[in-house]
Amino acid sequence: MPELNKKEGADLLCTCGEKHSGHICWFSRMGMLMEVEHLSDSPTVSCSKCGAKANLPHNVCFPEPL
Repeated sequence: MPELNKKEGADLLCTCGEKHSGHICWFSRMGMLMEVEHLSDSPTVSCSKCGAKANLPHNVCFPEPL
């Protein structure tokens, strides 16, 4: 299961607008855990705000390479 721990000092706000609904943090909040699992089964990036790991950069708000 992907980690969704907010990193200390991360006060970034997602400015993706409607694209945010494709982010792992959004799927998690909506309880769509199968989607989260599918998008994070072979992660290459993590979100610098919440720490979520994703296969592709466009599935997190603030991607950084693993």
